[in-house]
Amino acid sequence: MKIYDIPQATKITINLVHNNQSKNVDATVLTRYGDGILITPVMVDGRLIDICSNAHFEYVETIRGVKHVFQADTISRVDFAGTDFHVITGKEILLGNHQRKAERYSVQLMGNAVINKTRHISVVLHDISLRGFSLMVGKNTGFNVGDKVKLEFMKNELSPKLVLNGVIVRKFSISGYNAIGCEIENINPRVLGFIMEKKAEKLKFSKTSAKESGAVNFA
Repeated sequence: MKIYDIPQATKITINLVHNNQSKNVDATVLTRYGDGILITPVMVDGRLIDICSNAHFEYVETIRGVKHVFQADTISRVDFAGTDFHVITGKEILLGNHQRKAERYSVQLMGNAVINKTRHISVVLHDISLRGFSLMVGKNTGFNVGDKVKLEFMKNELSPKLVLNGVIVRKFSISGYNAIGCEIENINPRVLGFIMEKKAEKLKFSKTSAKESGAVNFA
């Protein structure tokens, strides 16, 4: 899906890094703007941002309920007759089929990560297993195998924050964007519960798909 195919009046949630702090900002798509989209003004701590190149945002189709996650190449401020708006360019992150020894479960939730206790970045939690997790880090670079990662994310707007600690064990790419695979250092009960929920969702989906396929048992 192209970023400019997102319908007008669509509400999006942008996860961005501004002044080395991760923020979640809501905006509304107004119209296509070149290869991007024009959106309502993006404000952080009561101030308009000028430009940002470290951000993700998600969009959920109203009818099908399908979630799309986009990497924002740039969020830039534009002026129309004295009125401020912002333009986002970027592309959708298309999920690949990278295998891991432990069974993994698709997540696709935005979060905030701290690398080696100093570098804050906006990420997408791509998937998770009992042994590890992978993160979409967009165009961010400079990560090394062995670096420590602290991830914070929420299941939804009302849920408490979940925290994962891990160490980078591999670097790869999905749809041209950088990604890192991490080994979990420890699992607290809340994170374990989240993984079990994802396992149950996958099992339920598999059973539903099998039923809808109309498979017949001739035994």
